[in-house]
Amino acid sequence: MSASAPAHVLDVDELRAHLSRADPAVLLAVLAQVTRDASVLDEFGGALTHVPDPPELAGRTDTATAAAIIDRLVAALTADRTPESGPAPDDLAFFTRLVPIAMGVTPGPEYYPMLLEQGGFQAAQPVEPLPSTIDLAIIGGGLAGIAAALAAQREGVRYRIYERNDDIGGTWLTQTYPGVGVDTPSSYYSLSTEINPDWTSYYPKGGEYQEYLREVVDRHGIRQNVLLGTEVEALTWDDDAARWRIRVRDADGTRVEDAAAVLTAAGYLNRPQYPKAPGRERFQGISVHSGEWHSGIDLTGKRVAVIGAGCTAAQIVDAIADDVAHLTLFQRQPHWVAPRKRDSDDVPEHHRWLGRHVPFYANWLRLKAFWGSADNGYPVVIVDPEWAATHRSISPANDVLLQDCLAYIDRTFGAGSELAAKVTPDFAPFGKRIIRDPGSYYAALTRDHVDVVVAEPAEITERGIRMPGGDLVEVDAIVYATGFHLDFLSDVDIRGRGGVRLVDEWADNDPRAYRGGTVPGFPNLFVANAPNANPSHGAGNNFGIEVTVHYLFECLRLLAERGARSLEPTRAAYEEYVARIDADMERTVWRHTPTAHTYYRNARGRVILACPWRLVDVWTEHRRPDPAHFTLR
Repeated sequence: MSASAPAHVLDVDELRAHLSRADPAVLLAVLAQVTRDASVLDEFGGALTHVPDPPELAGRTDTATAAAIIDRLVAALTADRTPESGPAPDDLAFFTRLVPIAMGVTPGPEYYPMLLEQGGFQAAQPVEPLPSTIDLAIIGGGLAGIAAALAAQREGVRYRIYERNDDIGGTWLTQTYPGVGVDTPSSYYSLSTEINPDWTSYYPKGGEYQEYLREVVDRHGIRQNVLLGTEVEALTWDDDAARWRIRVRDADGTRVEDAAAVLTAAGYLNRPQYPKAPGRERFQGISVHSGEWHSGIDLTGKRVAVIGAGCTAAQIVDAIADDVAHLTLFQRQPHWVAPRKRDSDDVPEHHRWLGRHVPFYANWLRLKAFWGSADNGYPVVIVDPEWAATHRSISPANDVLLQDCLAYIDRTFGAGSELAAKVTPDFAPFGKRIIRDPGSYYAALTRDHVDVVVAEPAEITERGIRMPGGDLVEVDAIVYATGFHLDFLSDVDIRGRGGVRLVDEWADNDPRAYRGGTVPGFPNLFVANAPNANPSHGAGNNFGIEVTVHYLFECLRLLAERGARSLEPTRAAYEEYVARIDADMERTVWRHTPTAHTYYRNARGRVILACPWRLVDVWTEHRRPDPAHFTLR
């Protein structure tokens, strides 16, 4: 799953057939890397142009140039040995020349180190074993826990994963509702050190992503360090021993283990949330929350109510609309829905074949997907006060997205129609999480057997759902696509130095953290998916996970360098960092869309989930810990 030489002799005709369908700009970058010959960039680069728009950012050239690049690449890939001189593929100066060729963009100089890592061309951490006295407990066996385990193995750190479910995978194990899938491009939504060249879909369903995680775990021998069916109930810091006492429960009962450092990697959306309407327990038909779906549920031919209008509801409606007798969507508030940019989500076979057989090809596809969904979108969430004063959108950049979504509404429902009005939000795009239409969500809402109700249920009865006006919608099944409570570790009893509880530090649903998800008074504790940790304008949570994991091991390295046993951020550094987040948040869409119902904000209006900064700024700030910002003991 990483860039390497082909494992077997390539069939030249097959190779040529697939190369002929590929992006010539990517092929030129690959040619330069495989041959370690930068001169080919000068020889052919001037003949390349690019399609400027995502998702492809595709290169173009004339037939003769494309043929010449393919000839050279075929010769290089079928040669007996690899060139021994010239720049290495992960040489930063060389890479800086490759990016504009392959991607058709010239990023600011601060981006290239991050792109080198995110493209999977270079690992994030230096491979320098840490002292054997350092061991790591990882709570959760999803994407974040697996990323931390891989880093621990590279660093030579002993680790153990505690996973309460019966398999690894986290979200992609537990979420099995119809249509569940990834809404971040698959070529990017993976670990940069574990690139999968063989996705079948640009946005694969959950089962395929779960298989990716299982393959990574099994190939690296991680399972031997995983305790399945084991729930962490409490963490208590032992100051004398400078270790965390970890109370766990499994089928055999409760016991206490320990570790020098802990990474919580259990996510923050785990506990199903239901609407406030009374009577849910009285309903006589099928009743299920999307997060608790099971294989025995069959909605074929039934009258179904779906409550919710977010990403999960969109995926479920898209998946079941053709099978049910009637569907009623209860929508408290519409989301902005972006149209698909491709006619099909299926990855073409030539991409998959070349990703499996041609070094660096899959890396460039990953990097293009990352760039198209990363800081390119940052201006969309930043407020232009003059513009926002007279527009629903918050800036000209935000308005481009708004107009694209409005045009999609008009194309699907008819401009000015009643249904168009029902699905049109009254706030700017990104005021709450934007939805990508999985294929036929909007189209399903136009069907004769589908109704859209703009209201929350007033009551659940034995036979169905009573609306605020008193009418009863009789149904055979109710699907609650109403999301989850935002739980930042509130279900684990975490007690730091002096017995201070984390729930008290984060009282009134106001969680805060310094870099790496660290908190003063809680030594050697790191939180993946921490408050305000993941930039919410683009990319995926895999980016924030990799940033946090890198920072964790750099902090452990600082411990070793200073001969200390514990570190925690100072109160001053913590408060200054949070104050900077809050100040910069004031110029973002999440603070300027008060009508948007979103879990990004707490009851007092403070944004506790989104991050107000560019990805490159977050990445850069987490390269090394600042010793002056920590108390080391």
